[in-house]
Amino acid sequence: MDKPLIKFEAYTRWLPKQVKVLAIGESPPPGFKESVFYNLEVYDRFRRAMKLVLGVKGDEEVLVFLKSRGVFITGAVKCRPRSRAELGSMRRSCVPMLRAELELLKPKRVVAMGRAAASSISELLGVEPPLRVEDVKVVEAGGLEVAFTPHPNYIFRFRRDLAPKLRELLVS
Repeated sequence: MDKPLIKFEAYTRWLPKQVKVLAIGESPPPGFKESVFYNLEVYDRFRRAMKLVLGVKGDEEVLVFLKSRGVFITGAVKCRPRSRAELGSMRRSCVPMLRAELELLKPKRVVAMGRAAASSISELLGVEPPLRVEDVKVVEAGGLEVAFTPHPNYIFRFRRDLAPKLRELLVS
C-alpha cells in the first residue's frame, strides 16, 4: 500500500514549524499512479487547483507559499486506495491518524476540503457535517475554527467564485 505523504516527504520537507491552518483534502488519487499533491515530479490535479486558489504559478511555489504561511495539507485518507470503492472504509480507518495530527500540530483553524474531509473532521469533533459541500460553512468546534469547503478540484471546475474565500481561509 502506497503512503504518499511519507513517500514524498510531506512531513519532513513541507511541514511548517508552527501549523496555523491544517487543510484536509480527500485522499491520494486511487489506483496505481504516482500523482499526489506533494510529488513535484508528476502532474497533479489537486496541486493545479490549489495554484488557481492561491494565485501562484509554479508547482513548487504552491508548497513554498503554503509552508511560509503556516499551512499544512494532509489527507482524510492517508494511503493511496486501489479503487474509489475503498475510500469510505479507508477514511474511517484513518480517523485516528487524523486525530493524532490535530493533537500534535495544534492548528488554530481546520479547513475540510470535500466530503471525505468533512466526514472525518465532523466525526472527530462531534459536529454535524454539511449535507452537501458545495459552498463554504464555518463553525466553532473543539476550540477550533472549522471551515467546510468544496474540494479545490470542484472549485476549479465548477465554482471558481469560491477560490478567493478558500484562499482567505487558508492564508489569512
